[in-house]
Amino acid sequence: MDLLLGTNFDYERAKEYARGLEGVSVKLAVAYMITIFSIKYLMKDRKPFDLHTPLNIWNGILSTFSLLGFLAVFPTLCSVIYNHGISHTYTNVSELYTNKLSGYWIYLWVLSKIPELVDTVFIVLRKRPLIFMHWYHHALTGYYAIVCYHEDNVHMVWVVWMNYIIHAAMYGYYLLKSLKFNVPPIVAQIITTSQMLQFTVAIIAQLHVFYLKFVAGVEETAGTFRGTFIGFFMLTTYYYLWIQFYKEHYLHNGGKKYNLAKQAENAKKSQ
Repeated sequence: MDLLLGTNFDYERAKEYARGLEGVSVKLAVAYMITIFSIKYLMKDRKPFDLHTPLNIWNGILSTFSLLGFLAVFPTLCSVIYNHGISHTYTNVSELYTNKLSGYWIYLWVLSKIPELVDTVFIVLRKRPLIFMHWYHHALTGYYAIVCYHEDNVHMVWVVWMNYIIHAAMYGYYLLKSLKFNVPPIVAQIITTSQMLQFTVAIIAQLHVFYLKFVAGVEETAGTFRGTFIGFFMLTTYYYLWIQFYKEHYLHNGGKKYNLAKQAENAKKSQ
């Protein structure tokens, strides 16, 4: 419990706890998929739940949590880059992972992939479209995070801090939209672009780690073949799915989100 509360954070203990969760994360991913598709089936002939207030609270919590995580990790990331260089951040277990502030918030990010599964429950209960990209990335990210964390695949720090700030913006965007604020589609497009940038940076870091450790034979490079393989597979498939999403929502035939915004604007003018 002290690890979760951050009162006595210790990186080695946190890794051991994460190692114990690896099998649980696989079972949880399977249970997650069974649950959401079961709910989706059961809701087929039922009216959607409103869930407006709990969803707003949920989005507000996740946006705030993500912003705090970014603020906790980013200064240490800058310090490590300044003192040791960029490559040190993803090839060595640095204070990013071991100190009691950024280390604790990286650990929290790993654990947060479990409660984030609730996102999909809101979607199916409200009978919103459930796209493959959504449930696939939720099912896989938790396993990736746990394996990479306890195996010292520290390239993940670039996923963590970028994911924190992107989620702060993304869940904040969802909250504002739910509260009927007129948020222009360009905001959503910037968030999606940032997600693809996140994947690009992490993939480059992983390729460099793979070269150093498994081609050049630099043994002290942090990481494992399994963690690198899982991460590369996950991030490249995400990248492909996000590109398809981007083309559909922002480019093809004017972009779905832009077209919906125009329709809403025209509807207001005609009232």
